[in-house]
Amino acid sequence: MASATILPLDSVAYGGDYNPEQWDAETFERDLELMRAAGVNLVSLGIFSWASLEPTEGTYDLDWLAAIIDRLHAAGISVDLATGTASPPVWMARRYPQSLPVTREGVRLEFGSRQQYSPSSSVYRRASAALAGVLAQRFGDHPGVVMWHVNNEYGCHVSECFGEESRAAFRSWLQDRYQTIEALNEAWGTAFWSQRYADFAEVEPPATMPTLHNPSQLLDWRRFNNHQLLGCLLGEIESIRAHSDRPITTNFMGAFPPLDYVQWAQHLDIVSDDHYPDPARPSGAWDVAWQSDLMRGLGDGRPFLLMEQTTDAVQWRTRNSPKRPGQYELWSLQRVAHGADGILQFQWRQSRRGAETFHGGMVPHAGRAGRTWPAVVGLGETLGRLGPVVGARTEAQVAVLVDWQSNWALQAAIGPATEETDFAGAKAWHRTWWELGYAVDVVGTAADLTGYRVVVVPQIFIEDAELARRLTEFVAQGGQVIVTARSFVVDPTMAAVLGGYLGSLRELLGVGVTDVVAATGTPANDGENVAGYVEEPLTPVHRISTAVRTPGGCDVTGVDVVDEDLARAVRDLTGAAEDGLPVAGGRWAEVLAPAGDPAYDYDSGAAARSRETGVDVLARFTAEGGGADLTGLPAITRASHGSGSAYYVATDLDPVGRAGLATLVAQRGAVAPVLADLPEGVEAQRRGEHLFVLNHGDEQVVVPGVTGLDLTTGEHLDGELTLPARTARVVEPTPASPTSEPASAPLTSALPSR
Repeated sequence: MASATILPLDSVAYGGDYNPEQWDAETFERDLELMRAAGVNLVSLGIFSWASLEPTEGTYDLDWLAAIIDRLHAAGISVDLATGTASPPVWMARRYPQSLPVTREGVRLEFGSRQQYSPSSSVYRRASAALAGVLAQRFGDHPGVVMWHVNNEYGCHVSECFGEESRAAFRSWLQDRYQTIEALNEAWGTAFWSQRYADFAEVEPPATMPTLHNPSQLLDWRRFNNHQLLGCLLGEIESIRAHSDRPITTNFMGAFPPLDYVQWAQHLDIVSDDHYPDPARPSGAWDVAWQSDLMRGLGDGRPFLLMEQTTDAVQWRTRNSPKRPGQYELWSLQRVAHGADGILQFQWRQSRRGAETFHGGMVPHAGRAGRTWPAVVGLGETLGRLGPVVGARTEAQVAVLVDWQSNWALQAAIGPATEETDFAGAKAWHRTWWELGYAVDVVGTAADLTGYRVVVVPQIFIEDAELARRLTEFVAQGGQVIVTARSFVVDPTMAAVLGGYLGSLRELLGVGVTDVVAATGTPANDGENVAGYVEEPLTPVHRISTAVRTPGGCDVTGVDVVDEDLARAVRDLTGAAEDGLPVAGGRWAEVLAPAGDPAYDYDSGAAARSRETGVDVLARFTAEGGGADLTGLPAITRASHGSGSAYYVATDLDPVGRAGLATLVAQRGAVAPVLADLPEGVEAQRRGEHLFVLNHGDEQVVVPGVTGLDLTTGEHLDGELTLPARTARVVEPTPASPTSEPASAPLTSALPSR
């Protein structure tokens, strides 16, 4: 990983994508005035300018760009200079049609949109690296260029190509990976369905097929496509580095499924992100927290840049809700709270023509009229006061692990149930901890676990013996680990783990998974369940069918909390009565047995024998819904190892169950929320010594116990903070403000530094 690099700016970076080639000279002059008025100090330049930079093959025109960079620099505005390679010009498509991408169905995608290139195209790779090098040679040491922006949103529209050049590259990649065709046959399990290959030349990508694909082949195809796109990035980086030492980034897109950002981040000086949460969803604020914590984690805790957001509404959803009053600044400050050192927008000036005409901009079609411009200026003023925050890190005691390889494998697997959402487990558990008020890091499976007290391992589908070893060491040192269903199920070639799932984690958890009981949910009335026959409603004349229970057709699996500490945590959170705790699972459940004893029967002498094996049962499946055939079997277990514990959750717990277990684990791990007893709708985050308090709700609230200097208003707070709806405050402690220390400060100071 490249060393941390802080941009040479006095405050949080603020600005956006700037496309002056789309406007006349008079507009450019107005833009300089407006940028100064808005407090803009950084713009991304040239992202979609390839046709202007290289109008014909091998002929470069950079003078117009040089003039703009000079004028911006003279105005005190720095440049994030893009390589312009995200959208090749028409001459490439016409002269080299083989550079265009080909779909799984064999359709060649045409020119007239963007990202119309095959990641394996030698023509594209050569031309993109050449353009990056020409730009770096001209502007690599320009004082106004503070960083490089390679390409734009790699893989967003074209993450794979089935053209001849891609097919040949895939075969070459496989040969490098496996060396012999016998090794590939073993890894892919080609003895199944008579798929054995005699030579690498016979292998093709997993294009459209008669029926189900080979999961191992599909997993390798996804690895290959990630490798090809990463190769495009590295080719441009190499060309830039020949002439410039300025920091390099490319803009990520959150937990974008096709690309393994854990790998990609290792090659970047700054992690940056594009993010467009939907204002119509109540979970929008969590989405901001999730994606920001992920970006911070990808950079090993270093600050990141928000490269793109919108001031108002996007244009690409079926319906595009605008941000609510105050939400633009609120979500921007929330990102700063979670580690952003820059808040940039797509784009500076709203386009007058093209596919993004109705995508919001810092300067909208109405200009200074309407609510957008005052909000843009207001945020610029606020960010200008946050210089003391820049470069500070966030210290979290809870880590949620993510693994792109496991996500690919889980999606490639055929049965027993299709995962409907990428990174579903990680997102669910992150949201649980965030809603409860804890600071959370989202990190890869190889991340250093030093300093954390709780680590959540959600749906890490591929067995990882090294991770199991490090988790065992973590628990032995007093850490708390939560492992969820669908973990350690296959090896890196998609071969099933034998002897009970969980593989190398079985000893730590004290249990293994012997059976999966996945419910289908309410069956669709489409004839799939009885071939050629539509399921009809049951009536008294269905004498036999009315006596048949169908737990597999349920959407909920019953869960009964039997551990008193867990029950107390759920009652405290929900106010539920002693009986009937509102905890349930979803449509996934597993049968557990103690590690090394698959014949063990939990249902006979359960409590005593569980203690004998060192495993406590915290919750059991009930007869409700999909749990009918699992009644009494463990749903949540805990294996204690001194002061450390390893929990296993054998179902997809509902939010109440997750919150209850998280609360119990936090208590056992001595982890405290950032601030205790916050009003509903209020989030608190601490970045360095600064406290961010954000009111996402629709009502004004009063937050007690906050003392210090409010950087956003200049007000001195003396024990109480009033927050109007959809506003945020950044509080700097003063020597006379002991109450502004976080509730978890003593615990944090006792932890070893990462």
